Amino acid sequence: MEIKLSQDKTIYLFHKVSQVDLALSIRHLAVMLESGLSLEDTLEVISQQSPDPKLREAYNEILKDVRTGKNTSSAMRKYPNIFSEVIISIIEVGEQGGTLEKNLNFLAVFLKKNYELLRKVKGAMVYPLIILLLTTFEMLGVIYFILPKMEGLFNAFENPPALTMFVLNASNFIRTNILYLAIALVVIILVSRRFFKTKTGTDFKDKLMLKIPIIKELVIKNILATFSRTLGILLESGIPLADALKITATTTSNVVYGQIFETLRQEVQRGKNVADVLGRYPKQFPPLYVKMISVGEKTATLEDNLLYLYDFYAEEVEEMTNNMSTIIEPLLLIFIGLMVAVLAIAIVGPIYQLTGNINQL
Repeated sequence: MEIKLSQDKTIYLFHKVSQVDLALSIRHLAVMLESGLSLEDTLEVISQQSPDPKLREAYNEILKDVRTGKNTSSAMRKYPNIFSEVIISIIEVGEQGGTLEKNLNFLAVFLKKNYELLRKVKGAMVYPLIILLLTTFEMLGVIYFILPKMEGLFNAFENPPALTMFVLNASNFIRTNILYLAIALVVIILVSRRFFKTKTGTDFKDKLMLKIPIIKELVIKNILATFSRTLGILLESGIPLADALKITATTTSNVVYGQIFETLRQEVQRGKNVADVLGRYPKQFPPLYVKMISVGEKTATLEDNLLYLYDFYAEEVEEMTNNMSTIIEPLLLIFIGLMVAVLAIAIVGPIYQLTGNINQL
């Protein structure tokens, strides 16, 4: 949704710049700068050719600031919803060290890898949600079209089974109060969303995600991959370790790991090694991870080891997401099987009982 304020200024509501468009724009910046174009000409081309209108407007405003003498990184700080602190810091270091093209290439690869990783994690959750939705619709079909036709038959029984009566009463309650139940469901969803946006709700959700089997492993490996990639890129671009840790901590959404990374930053500023601090949290950082960090610190190859760890854990995440349907499918089958078994016992059982009584007569 767009609100036009003037010829050059628009407010975009509910519009988020795609990470793909952002990565492509930064990649194009790097390519054009490497080809010899000036920074102003490069920004002008990007501000005209970017497919996203919000991104075009941001680059147009950045171009205006650069023409007045501002650095690109300083101009980008006006758009924190588009350019993260990681992006701005890497560009700032590139401007100061004369390696802007190289740093922009780093950023393009970094954003592309992060997007692919996040897409795979989200994609892994699609299959279970589809199965649960289909199961829900099937159960509603049974409640609305099958059970009502059988209520008269079961009510004719002198002593119908308790499970049968429970299923019939529950289905009748759902049909009678479907509107109120739908409203209650919407209210619960809205209240839950509002709750999970609060600090208490965020803390609860983040801690819960680190306790659920299967999901826990996926979350931890995804965080380790993202942390390794971000910190490795920042160190490789020339940012000091303490500053790189401060920036990296802001890219972690999980509150548990955010607190650990903040502790890590403070301890490193006091002279402690990264591996020694991470070794205090064996549940969050596997021994392999801590050992690789330790070797990197001792051999002055920390950024290389971090990028290796990123590749390792990114492959682990990819393998888990590819196998997620295989891992979750047995659980879904058990759930669906239980639902079918309850219906079978509640509906078919009394029919067999009636058939047996007729045969005895």
